[in-house]
Amino acid sequence: MVKQYREMVNTRRLYKFEGDFFNLPAYKYLSVQLGLTTIRNIAKLIWHEESDGKFLIPEVRFGKGLYHGTAKGKKYYYSWCDRQTIELAPTQRDLMTLIHEMVHALGYDYHDSRFVERYINLLHKYGGIPKKPLIMGMKEYQVALPLKYKRLYKKCYPTAKKKK
Repeated sequence: MVKQYREMVNTRRLYKFEGDFFNLPAYKYLSVQLGLTTIRNIAKLIWHEESDGKFLIPEVRFGKGLYHGTAKGKKYYYSWCDRQTIELAPTQRDLMTLIHEMVHALGYDYHDSRFVERYINLLHKYGGIPKKPLIMGMKEYQVALPLKYKRLYKKCYPTAKKKK
């Protein structure tokens, strides 16, 4: 039960970080909607470079996504990955979401520190984002980070204050 709760909290924090960080003007290019051919070509490149070759590249497709909820009368859907398929929901057909789902396809099922480490590395390598703002932003949102990242930039920037 504790693990499920921790996973839920980590997921919410990561999604909140993504929603805010990738809407900043400097990183908005990662949220630009792309065509299916472009998405598939990028997925092939990432898979070729990052997978160990044990599994076939997942099918990448555009679809409805998984229903997440309704807010202000509008239904929201999320992209998903089950390792054999990556389905990108409308409004999530961008590089950031593809990289996020590729990390899942590479074997990282939970939004834990292992997932986050791989995600940061892929965003840096394929998204062109320096690691420092990613790590600092994730620290601010209290996203689960590997210990080696928690120690970085400790003296340079304050992190989010802990609730008393």
